[in-house]
Amino acid sequence: MSCARVHQVLDAYVDGELDPATVAELDEHLASCTACAALRAERLALGAEIRAAAAYHPAPPGLRATIERSLPRPERAASRQPSWTIAGALAAGAAVTGLAAGLFLGRLPPADPALDEVVASHVASLAPDRKLVDVASSDRHVVKPWFAGRSDFAPLVRDLSRDGFQLLGARFDHVGGRQAAAVVYKLRNHYINLFAWRGSGDDAPVEFTTARGFAVATWTAGGVRFAAISDLEASDLARFARLMTASP
Repeated sequence: MSCARVHQVLDAYVDGELDPATVAELDEHLASCTACAALRAERLALGAEIRAAAAYHPAPPGLRATIERSLPRPERAASRQPSWTIAGALAAGAAVTGLAAGLFLGRLPPADPALDEVVASHVASLAPDRKLVDVASSDRHVVKPWFAGRSDFAPLVRDLSRDGFQLLGARFDHVGGRQAAAVVYKLRNHYINLFAWRGSGDDAPVEFTTARGFAVATWTAGGVRFAAISDLEASDLARFARLMTASP
């Protein structure tokens, strides 16, 4: 299991919400990775502090008896039918709730199934048994020509080393069932996969979102769809996207 995957599921791990197989993988990783083990210790310490500072108020001794007295007797409740007034109020309440839910859902942005595919490919690329790059070079004049004759579109490859983003190389990958190019950068200890695949529709500006804990920037240019993904802070990935889309 990679550090990026640990960061993604660490909170669920601490809360005991993961399946046994995933817990076993995490335990194995944490036993050998001091950085991730330190993150786990921070989460556990925070939880302990919250529990220690939380105020607990026990219920008064007579509360249970008071509640039980206010409930209808079982034999009467079984034969009681709701009045037309109550039934009408319930129906009206359900209608209002449904309308509110419909308006709320109608305002949500449409789901982009490609985001899940991008996340899956990004996480898979960081697995210990996977090659992060097929051509390893920090020279864009080596990486970009490597795609010539192998792809029907030109991926975006830029030298951003002066801005702190180190070009590591590139590989072919897949976003869903489509072939995609993946150009890999690194900022400090964080990897950025810049995926590119043949898209459709007009050019679209950069949009930022999060998917399963990762920051994602997407845009379309020249019939090619781009998605930059990383566990960087959103501000760092936004800077990366601005540099990639700026005029040469």
